[in-house]
Amino acid sequence: MKNCLTDHLKILMLSGVILSLCLDLRMCEEDLESFKLGEEFIESQTDITLIDTFSVSLSTVILDEVETSGREKMLIGNYNDNYLGKVASRSYFQIGIPVSIDIDQNDRYDSLNLILKYNGSFWGDTTRNQKINVYQLSENIDFNEENILTNRSNFNYNPNPIGTITYIPRPIGGDDNLLIKINDDIGLDLFNKLKDGADEIDDNDRFVDYFHGLALIADDAYEGVVIGFDATSSDAKLVLYTTRSVEYEIEEIEHEFGMYDSTKQFNQIIYDLSSTQLGSLTEQRHELPSVITNGLGFLQVGIGLLIRIDFPSLSNILMFEQGTMVKAELNLFSKITDDYPDISSSVYLYKSNITNSPQSLIASSSKTKTGESYEEEIIYSFDVTDYLNNELNDSHFDTETAGLLLSSLSTTIGSTLERLIIDNNSPKTKLKIYYLTY
Repeated sequence: MKNCLTDHLKILMLSGVILSLCLDLRMCEEDLESFKLGEEFIESQTDITLIDTFSVSLSTVILDEVETSGREKMLIGNYNDNYLGKVASRSYFQIGIPVSIDIDQNDRYDSLNLILKYNGSFWGDTTRNQKINVYQLSENIDFNEENILTNRSNFNYNPNPIGTITYIPRPIGGDDNLLIKINDDIGLDLFNKLKDGADEIDDNDRFVDYFHGLALIADDAYEGVVIGFDATSSDAKLVLYTTRSVEYEIEEIEHEFGMYDSTKQFNQIIYDLSSTQLGSLTEQRHELPSVITNGLGFLQVGIGLLIRIDFPSLSNILMFEQGTMVKAELNLFSKITDDYPDISSSVYLYKSNITNSPQSLIASSSKTKTGESYEEEIIYSFDVTDYLNNELNDSHFDTETAGLLLSSLSTTIGSTLERLIIDNNSPKTKLKIYYLTY
């Protein structure tokens, strides 16, 4: 018995060495079906076989709701996606009182501006004009029953804008800030409350009950781009400008009404898939197979699109001769489109349940680029060895529940409109298993 265990340990150790050489140093070609461990080391015959014939099934799912609050990112604008149709985003947030108030009775009102800071992100065509309207909310922003705000949250606002700007966005290489002039009626009202020491500016809670907040909404007639702005108290603020006469000189004073409670800032992301190949995708529990979408799976976490991955034939591995899975790698081939850049951040695999809800994190991606820039190919690779071994541990593989979901990190869902398309028709989308038999 002891010799048997020793031989078995030798097999596993030598298999690991040879597999490492094969994978990392490329000492063997992938089209070789197997290779044998040297019999001069052990008496038993051992093979490691590369198997890449297990089918990979992709489908697209859409989350019922996407949390978009507390991400510290505003998304404002609208654009038309060749695959996903029209996508628009509005941003809602509260305003608080100045940290300190410096005002004299003889001070004079000058102007009120909303200042937003670009964060460098955008989706669409920045060469086209965009128009943003600023509306004053007519009710407080309140969390839903789950204590969050989502892409479907909505709050009433006064239909008459208190500020507007038509501009060409400069999110990169231009000015850091976007300045929007606010109506003087609003500015004078705030100025007088500061000067009079009104109850509404005693504390933030009282002020929010009076001035409920702002909604920033792009004009639908100016379609072309969604722009990202930072959403913190120092980066999104109303600035009230006043002047003071001091010994025959004019002193300019700024009073900052910064964003209050950034956890209640959220993006309302609106989309319409009805005219696209994803038009029948309406409920999270019902995925749309890639055979219906020309072999494509779609990831866009702003509107809640995730890609479900299943291995419908993997249970056949249980019929193999005695052995073990020493490595399993999932490769997903990205379809590059001219109208949209490839996703810049990493993507992740999560375990799914029967209702297509992301569960535990399984693996993060490594990214491989090949080809010329105009014919670039991108493959996302994931080590799924532990996941598949755990699923097969009880000699059973449940194809109904053992699915994976391709997504971004949960902390970025609802704060980006990056899109990724995976091509299930490509032979480069595959599951590669290295199987040791002994």
